[in-house]
Amino acid sequence: MFVLSSAQTRTLLSRARAGRVGIDRQSTLVDIGAGDGEVSCRYADLFGTKYATEISASMRKVLSGKGFTVLDVEDWWKGQKFSCVCMMNLVDRCMRPRTMLQQAREALTPDGLLLLALVLPYKAYVEATSDHKPEERLPITGITFEEQVSSFVEFMRGLGWEIASWSRVPYLCEGDFAQAYYWLDDSIYVFRPIES
Repeated sequence: MFVLSSAQTRTLLSRARAGRVGIDRQSTLVDIGAGDGEVSCRYADLFGTKYATEISASMRKVLSGKGFTVLDVEDWWKGQKFSCVCMMNLVDRCMRPRTMLQQAREALTPDGLLLLALVLPYKAYVEATSDHKPEERLPITGITFEEQVSSFVEFMRGLGWEIASWSRVPYLCEGDFAQAYYWLDDSIYVFRPIES
C-alpha cells in the first residue's frame, strides 16, 4: 500500500506548522491501526519516538521489528501525549470512529496535529462485525469528492478540530481475486485541535 511519501508528509505538516518541520528528538508519533507499518515508515523518521497500535498479533510483531513501540488498542490515548496522531485510512474501517477522533484530541500535546487519510467517496466497512457496519457512522454527505471533503471538515469542526492543511492523493492498495491492486481517491488532512 502507498499513501504518502516522506516529502509529501513533510509538506503537509510544514504548512500546518507555518513552515516549522524537522526532526525533533522530543516529538512523538503514534499511528493508530498501523498494520505492518509500511505506510507510517515513510514519514516516521520526521519524529523522535514512534508508537503504533494494531489489532493483529502478527502485525504487532512486525511493527516491533520496525522500531515501533506497540501500545494497547484500547488504552493508547490514556496517560501519554503525542506530537502527532495518525489515522491513515482507518476511520471508515473502525467500529467507533467518532470515539477514536475524540481520543486523538485527548492524546495530543497542546501544539499537536492529527494526520488523517480518508478514502472518498465515503463507504464505511468494518470487518469485525457480521453486517460490516460501524457502531458510529460518520455523517459525511454529498455526491462529489469536494462535497464530501467539505462535509467531513464541517463534521470535524463540530468535534473541536480545525483544518490546517489537506491534499488529494491517489491511494494504491492491495487488490483481490478480481484485480491485483486498486487505485482510490484519498483525502489527506492535517487537523489542529481548536482551543477551548
